[in-house]
Amino acid sequence: MTGYIVEGKSDQLRVQSVHPHAHFVILNGISFRHKERRAIEEALILCNEVYVLTDPDEPGDKIALKIMETYPEIKRIHIDPEKARNVRESRYKYGVEYCSNQYLKETLPGI
Repeated sequence: MTGYIVEGKSDQLRVQSVHPHAHFVILNGISFRHKERRAIEEALILCNEVYVLTDPDEPGDKIALKIMETYPEIKRIHIDPEKARNVRESRYKYGVEYCSNQYLKETLPGI
């Protein structure tokens, strides 16, 4: 089984639409406290591989680095910001939840 560490529920739902049997750790934003660490450690036991899949923005980069520093065996899946872009109120917003199913199928390992 493949595990993914994502920032939120909408990210999980987007990835689950192309990888329904994956295991997820949801950070609920960029939280990395005891509860999240315990969930990551459980995922490392349950899954063959665990990946960080955060938004291609500054907060996503920061939490991904913290996780990979704490758990060096976890790799990050880099998302192309152009493939994860959405326009909101004349501003761009970037997130895993905005990626197309086709892009995720091409990008995610374990599918």
